[in-house]
Amino acid sequence: MAQKKRRSRPSDLEIQNRPTEITHDWEKSEEELELEASLFGADKTKSKKKSKTKGLIAGFVLDNQGESDGEAGLSDLEDNDLFTIDAPIAENYDADNLPDDQVSSEDEVDDGESSSSGSASGSENEFRAASPSSSRSSSPAQGLEDDKDRPTIVLPDDIYDVDVEQEKLKGKKKAIWTDPSDDLISVDPSENRRLRKLDRGKKRKLNAQGQGQGEGEAVGGRELQERLREQFERLHPPPEWARNRTAIGTPSLSSLLTSTKSFIAPTVSGSSRSALPQGHMDLQRMRNANQQNPTTGKREAANAGGGVVDFAWHPSERVGVMAVAGGDRRVRFFNIDGHTNPTLMTLHIPSLPLSRSTFHPSGSSLLLVGNRPYYYTYDLAAQRCLRSPKNLFGSMDTPSSPNSLHRHSFSPDGTLLAVAGRRGAISILDWSSGGAGGVVAELRSGRGGTSTDLLWSPNGRELSVLGGRDGAEIEVWDVAERRIKSKWRDDRALGGTILRSSKDGKYTAIGSRTGIVNLYDSTSLIPSQPAKKYSEIQPEPYKSLEQLTMSINCLSFHPSNEVLVTASEGRKDLLKMYHLPSGTAFSNWPTANTPLGRITSTGFSPSGEYLSVGNQRGTVLLWSLRHYAL
Repeated sequence: MAQKKRRSRPSDLEIQNRPTEITHDWEKSEEELELEASLFGADKTKSKKKSKTKGLIAGFVLDNQGESDGEAGLSDLEDNDLFTIDAPIAENYDADNLPDDQVSSEDEVDDGESSSSGSASGSENEFRAASPSSSRSSSPAQGLEDDKDRPTIVLPDDIYDVDVEQEKLKGKKKAIWTDPSDDLISVDPSENRRLRKLDRGKKRKLNAQGQGQGEGEAVGGRELQERLREQFERLHPPPEWARNRTAIGTPSLSSLLTSTKSFIAPTVSGSSRSALPQGHMDLQRMRNANQQNPTTGKREAANAGGGVVDFAWHPSERVGVMAVAGGDRRVRFFNIDGHTNPTLMTLHIPSLPLSRSTFHPSGSSLLLVGNRPYYYTYDLAAQRCLRSPKNLFGSMDTPSSPNSLHRHSFSPDGTLLAVAGRRGAISILDWSSGGAGGVVAELRSGRGGTSTDLLWSPNGRELSVLGGRDGAEIEVWDVAERRIKSKWRDDRALGGTILRSSKDGKYTAIGSRTGIVNLYDSTSLIPSQPAKKYSEIQPEPYKSLEQLTMSINCLSFHPSNEVLVTASEGRKDLLKMYHLPSGTAFSNWPTANTPLGRITSTGFSPSGEYLSVGNQRGTVLLWSLRHYAL
């Protein structure tokens, strides 16, 4: 049986590559053939033959003569370079969003013949169109604009889930190995003097047989280990940052939604901390700040002076450095970490009996003064100690020039240094060049007496001077205009000794020789109406603190403006801590057993975590304020 030859069907690719031939029933002129050849690259001879064949079929005999010029014409050009579609792009059409079951008109291929509209379907640069009902999407150009405004969700690479992280932590806490000898240990805590504290306050526990286990009975190794761990955590509780420790990375959205915490962390340190309650202060005794290198006390050396005469905290919260000035004319620097407090260096100045040390507001240098008419500055970056220029207050000693720089105060920006001289005169030194400048102004009021203390306003424009003949008068100077703006008196105390204000300037405190500390609201010290000469104010104190009866030599405000510490050097253990919002003293501290000694200086760390107290024994005591601990 003869097999039929299967007629091979040209593939779609061949159809796409086969040029479309257009036939006519009439003869083309030479001009038309040349135009067709130049445009489409067609062969004129071939076109003539095809036209003649068509003519024979139609019953006409066409005798076309012509030679093929063999020119390729524009056959090598792409179709999109030859044709331009002027039809507008259909609205609501997006070819990418067409469903799979919807076939456009250009995808339907006719195997028999090509349509008169032009090229076969599947062309690379074909024009696609669809009816508005087939798609509701916008045009491609409009879609690009919509993509810019479309919300997108980008997840970080370090995202984690709280539940998963907790399961991982639980798995890490499991012991890899247990010692079987722990079960063989049996210890009676009541028989060992050092272990008796582990047996205090323990309730009776029932074992499997229902028998009780109470005080005075032996405990196993695992129970002893739990009690020792509990005792250690009671003496050394974990810090706040360790309690609130979270996994590293970005929490997942589900973790945020299931948490009661804020999505945004507070920008200011301590802004989310609750207010300090009155009546009770939670403190913890830490290792002495200068325990590794204590200052020689008054009893140990004849030239030791008063032990620790002063100390200063570095103004930056990130730098836990303390400079301790001693009566032995040495300045010791410590890195305060609350545990070991290592010594950084020791600076010895034999020619200057130290009485006070002050860090520059920028923290770049340390000012060291004593009962001499000159000072030293220690540059922390260059590690150099420089003495003040000669003839700082003039070549001739005047009755108003200071013979000691103990009473001084830096302006908030650190460009000026005010020094109290004799007969109530105030010298203003230029500190913009790091202490190398001289006196730029001198303030004299002529009231007589001495200037006890100086205090700059938070904006650095005004300087308050405590002094007068009775030591209870305060003059407020406009430093730029060199005139007195206002005056007021502290009538409830006799003889002011120290003048301080809180960090935000809300409170102003004055300590007196009688031990009374008057606390003022700073807004009451501002005159209601400006006067041509000056205004005299009669403010009433916000609170009078009368717990101490000796002369006040230390006043320290907490950086949070919630705590005030007052101390006196007249007798041992004279210190009081007050709650500023209520104006009441904390009753639980200090106690009669707190070893304060004769206090020479007090201060809080810039972060507010530590309270430090220096005394004549040469030690700087350190306490941690649990409410402000990081």
